[in-house]
Amino acid sequence: AELERALREQKTVFIDFWATWCKNCITMEKTTFREPEVVARLGELIVVKYQAERPEAGATKPVLQFFGVGGLPTYVVLKARTPEGGRP
Repeated sequence: AELERALREQKTVFIDFWATWCKNCITMEKTTFREPEVVARLGELIVVKYQAERPEAGATKPVLQFFGVGGLPTYVVLKARTPEGGRP
């Protein structure tokens, strides 16, 4: 739903691939993602948190492969589409 919204609103998407067992993911949530500058910048984007508890299981594996996720955390930025000749 958020990716569809991003297309409609022509907004950039920030995807946060994370898991509860990932120590670095938890640390980022408690530190960097709470810093006012980071909060402000992410507020300009559509943020999608993709929980990858079992990276090798079910539908998770092909999603991680599609985005080239080799480990957690991984962050992906999808730039907004713009009309021909426009600027993002």
